[in-house]
Amino acid sequence: RENYDAVCIGIGAWKSTGVRCEGEDLPGVIGGIDFLGKIERNEPFVMGKKVAIVGGGNTAMDACRSAVRMGADEVYNIYRRTKDEMPADMVEIEEAEEEGVIFRNLRNPLKIHAGEDGRVASMTLQVMELGEPDESGRRRPVEVPGSEFVMELDTVIMSLGTSPNPLISSTTKGLDTNKWKCIIADENNGKTTKEGVYAGG
Repeated sequence: RENYDAVCIGIGAWKSTGVRCEGEDLPGVIGGIDFLGKIERNEPFVMGKKVAIVGGGNTAMDACRSAVRMGADEVYNIYRRTKDEMPADMVEIEEAEEEGVIFRNLRNPLKIHAGEDGRVASMTLQVMELGEPDESGRRRPVEVPGSEFVMELDTVIMSLGTSPNPLISSTTKGLDTNKWKCIIADENNGKTTKEGVYAGG
């Protein structure tokens, strides 16, 4: 700001966020964007045969379809609402179905369990039903009491959103951010709350 008339910040949001359930830090649990990054960089990844992708956005659909192509026998999409409430593009959802992804809608993770080797072995899920609309306009998922069940899995891919990497979040010091730590900027012109500073991406 001392040397330029304007500064534009484009740090992105590359840190995967989960559902804050027990077992999210186990080996065999990975963020959706991290999983796709490993594929892009051709990095080795032990996936196993039964894979669950938690989330309903386009990144989740990309992760589902990638898991199928990488040879998983069973690929499940877990989402706490119905397909109609999914934020993913409908074409992505339909093509994932065509490729063999098994959709388990109205399900929500409660706990991820480790096997004897310390890796993911299963996940406890809660059956949900749709209640009244929430602030997003979509019907709020409500727990069905006593409906918990366990699904055996080799890998869990959490694809529920992203936030900026905390290692570079000092870049945002003095700027207003939202609950996801993303910079608040005017959608029309990119202006932030600090004069001469813009943000995008």
